Amino acid sequence: MGALKRLFSSRRNIFLLTLALLLLLDLGRSLYARVGYASAGPEWQPPHDYAVGIAYPPGSDLSADAPLGQKVYIEHCAYCHGPDGKGNGMAAPSMIPRPRDFTLGQYAYKTTGAGQPPTDEDLKRTVRDGLTASAMPYWRDILSEQEIDAIVQYIKDFAPATFANAKVQPLTIPPRVEADAPSIARGQELYQAQQCDGCHGDDGRAMVKMPDSKGDPVIARDLTAPWTFRGGSASEDIWLRLTHGGAPGPMPAYADKLSDAERWDVTNYVLSLARTAPWEPGGTLDGPGYDANLVKRGEYIVHAQMCGLCHTEVGTDAIYRNDKYLAGGMRITAYPYGVFTSRNLTSDRATGVGNWTPEQLARAIRFGQTPSRSLDFFSMPWTVLHQLNDDDANAIGTYLTQHLTPVTRRMPAPGRYGFLETNIQKIIGGLPVAVPERLTYASGNFAEPFLGMPRDLPQTVLIVLQWIALLAGVGGIVYLTVRRRAWPQRPRGWMLLTLGVVGLLLCALLMALIDALPGIIPPEQIVAGASAQLTPPNTDGMSAELEAMAMRGMYLYSSSCILCHNANGAGGQKNNGLGAGTMWSRNISPDMETGIGAWDEAQLVRAIRSGVSRDGRPLYWQAMPWDHFANLDEEDVRSLAVYLKAIPPVNQAVPLPLPSAPGDCQELNVFIGVNLQPGCK
Repeated sequence: MGALKRLFSSRRNIFLLTLALLLLLDLGRSLYARVGYASAGPEWQPPHDYAVGIAYPPGSDLSADAPLGQKVYIEHCAYCHGPDGKGNGMAAPSMIPRPRDFTLGQYAYKTTGAGQPPTDEDLKRTVRDGLTASAMPYWRDILSEQEIDAIVQYIKDFAPATFANAKVQPLTIPPRVEADAPSIARGQELYQAQQCDGCHGDDGRAMVKMPDSKGDPVIARDLTAPWTFRGGSASEDIWLRLTHGGAPGPMPAYADKLSDAERWDVTNYVLSLARTAPWEPGGTLDGPGYDANLVKRGEYIVHAQMCGLCHTEVGTDAIYRNDKYLAGGMRITAYPYGVFTSRNLTSDRATGVGNWTPEQLARAIRFGQTPSRSLDFFSMPWTVLHQLNDDDANAIGTYLTQHLTPVTRRMPAPGRYGFLETNIQKIIGGLPVAVPERLTYASGNFAEPFLGMPRDLPQTVLIVLQWIALLAGVGGIVYLTVRRRAWPQRPRGWMLLTLGVVGLLLCALLMALIDALPGIIPPEQIVAGASAQLTPPNTDGMSAELEAMAMRGMYLYSSSCILCHNANGAGGQKNNGLGAGTMWSRNISPDMETGIGAWDEAQLVRAIRSGVSRDGRPLYWQAMPWDHFANLDEEDVRSLAVYLKAIPPVNQAVPLPLPSAPGDCQELNVFIGVNLQPGCK
């Protein structure tokens, strides 16, 4: 008891004890940020029929004597359609619609009747030419005829009962009824009588979302945009769709409901709805990204943007969990700023954004300001998303706050390192913004409690204890000073005391300012600097229509692609981990030697939406999130291609991807700045 009394008998002892206690608690904060946020809850195991992982690069685990059909299928098709053809590939959960399940033996794009399998030539045509405006790419410039024959046979073997002893013949298409005013009028009457407007709308543009035979979403085609008709927009193609339907989707067959001539009348009416394509003289951009219905526009943007990359839980093999879509839970480490858990963006009122207004969420997206705090722009790239205009940001806010299926999942507050460690590392890294060396993304559900308690609770306790220790120390020093009347007796002493107190306060204020950086910089100033880096396209010699597409492409690029490929498209950002080896974002400027100067528009569109490089190399589906970009509308993805071909070329070689090797990161690490070393360093 006497020793304790002596310990508190002097102001110096109290000061030193308070300082030691503060440092000890601060060290505890640094340790807990590493330990308390280190492990996720139980890893989600995707059901086999939902999605199955495969090796990367695809086919690298096949034996040398694997049959040609299997080899080509695994290398080029299994990412989407799954190794066993069930439409259960690793990338499939993000796609609307999901890839075809070959085991059902049902095909929409064929020349045979309802209930009949397609001909071999139908299947070859689909493989060779792809499906327009979809993630199904064309392979004619990559696969030989022998490889296409082999893969078609391999696909047929997934549904042996469908193709066994099948003797099929293409339908004989009768001569087209003249597309005159009476035929179009009859077609409109039949369109309404058969309730086609229930899915496609009176104007053909309703784009109603419906379930297919497996319960997965399918969006009715915009009939005013024939360039999106996946089976082709020729009159014969449309007549065939009406004849045999679109199984396994909800499009019914009309062979037994309408005569041949009536189907021609409906075909003529559908073709009469077509608007001028945006790339043709007089055409304008008017896809789902311009929809006046903010809910539908927001849903389109969310599914085609990057939101799902971080805000959707991923399980084994980094497969997205759609029943927890945008419910958050991914851990993102941005040292020294903290350990963050992606937020719950569903409309749940208790734990999501259901109590937010669309305007509040739009401000968080564009300026990083929520009703309760500022968002770190390394973990949440609002400096990039700021490029979204007010209408699009409000559309996203409307969809998320009011219409996205609610999921109850509370997120912990960010894990912050100790005050002293944070400040030292920020000073070393450079002020006002110490750029992290890397960002680390850990899959799993980090919303789960740690040791039976909320993850952020111990951190909160440590911070409260620091404040208690500080106040107690200051109070103890003041108490001893007053009790012993130990204040200065001369002016010089008062001056020194004043200088000492002011110095301590200024030091504390400076450290607090450093700790708050860059959050205290006005967001308008931050986004102004980011906007100044945008690369405008060279539109000299372009038609007004193509110029509009180039500017739309710039808008899309600046609010998404710029995050990895840089403002000038030169790329070079390094990713490592997830068992995929080391990858660098590609140079997508139009440089002929090191960029995409030799690519044509179709090849660019295929890479963006299907993850297939010009040489056939598969792009890893999370380093380049083409599974999300598969949902881009044809007008938007073509606009991106026009923009990329119109920016200045940058001659900057980027290394090709390297396979997984010892020393790779266990979690996905995205390195900031130039780093050409392979592996996790």
